[in-house]
Amino acid sequence: MAKETGRILFVATVARHLLAFHVPYLNMFQQWGYEVESACDPAGEAEAFDPLGVKLNQVPFGRRPLSWSNLRALICLVGILKHRSYALVHVHTPVASFLTRLAARLCGFRPVLYTAHGLHFFKGAPVRNWLFYYPMEWLAARWTDGMIVLNEEDLTRARGLPVRGEVFLIPGVGVTLEAFDKVDEAKSGIRQELDVRPDVPVAVAVAEFSRVKNHEQVLRAWREVVRTLPQAVLLLAGEGERRRAVENLARDLGVWQNVRFLGFRNDVPRVIACADVVVLTSKREGLPRVILEAMAAAKPVVATNVRGNRDLVADKANGFLVEVGDAAGTATALVALLQDKNLGRRMGDEGKKQVQAYDLSRVREEMAGIYRFYLAGEARRKNGGLQRS
Repeated sequence: MAKETGRILFVATVARHLLAFHVPYLNMFQQWGYEVESACDPAGEAEAFDPLGVKLNQVPFGRRPLSWSNLRALICLVGILKHRSYALVHVHTPVASFLTRLAARLCGFRPVLYTAHGLHFFKGAPVRNWLFYYPMEWLAARWTDGMIVLNEEDLTRARGLPVRGEVFLIPGVGVTLEAFDKVDEAKSGIRQELDVRPDVPVAVAVAEFSRVKNHEQVLRAWREVVRTLPQAVLLLAGEGERRRAVENLARDLGVWQNVRFLGFRNDVPRVIACADVVVLTSKREGLPRVILEAMAAAKPVVATNVRGNRDLVADKANGFLVEVGDAAGTATALVALLQDKNLGRRMGDEGKKQVQAYDLSRVREEMAGIYRFYLAGEARRKNGGLQRS
């Protein structure tokens, strides 16, 4: 693609989302010649944008939709869109995406792309989600030039919304598969760092500490696991507002000695490499990268039977699916994989075969096609071929 000029804006509620999932796409636009900006609540990550060459617009998003700070965030977004010119805006995460699309509507800005990393209204979702989030998404869809979804169920939902432009299904945010080929358990060094012997059964969960990620289920399951495998260790990587509550639950359940809280990690391939099994007990998902990473590392997965998870995990093929809230079933699946290394290897090898379609290079090329389509439309719009709404 020929070098272009102009600005691109990526928006998310908090900085960590952009830094964790979208840096390859920020870099891609820079390679094309665009100036790239972000808009988010930095939440302690402001300095991380400097080495990326990405301008940070600090926006006081509240993670709760009805937070008063979101009114200030909307005013801030309107100011950004009115006073700076962008070739394209790409929005992520529920609160930020709604407010940015509303600001774009108020400012008459187009084009706006929106990636739904897991719609809040889905099969089995609480009624309150349908009553609150569905009307929000239905309204905002009318201000959306392109909507990107990550799983089949969301694709069906999105096609029922009055999206102004196209709806695309993309296989997640992409995983750099070779990063997992280069790390094995012996070389990862994580067990040595944590003083965990090579023969000790290890499960790993990589997830933000939030109600959605449902660490309570895996901890209640782990209580049953250690009754069968007293030396087993559960590694929990991540940060979040519920970390302290989860730590307290581990103490209350009597599994504190069998759980390690690793905090935020930027070496996930090393952490996963030391595991016998990867576990994710979320109440909802879009298309979870940690499962893709587990598959890339040839690790079996135990995951809840929810949208996104079941797009990746075929029960009894590359892992086990368990129901949300079923701690006993989760424990049974974990024990089976921790005890039977041959079973784990067979499932891990199957996952490795299936993950090739999610390689970052393939996903990036699909996203590049979408971006080029809308950037070409913006060029026509500037030349008078299209009208701004």
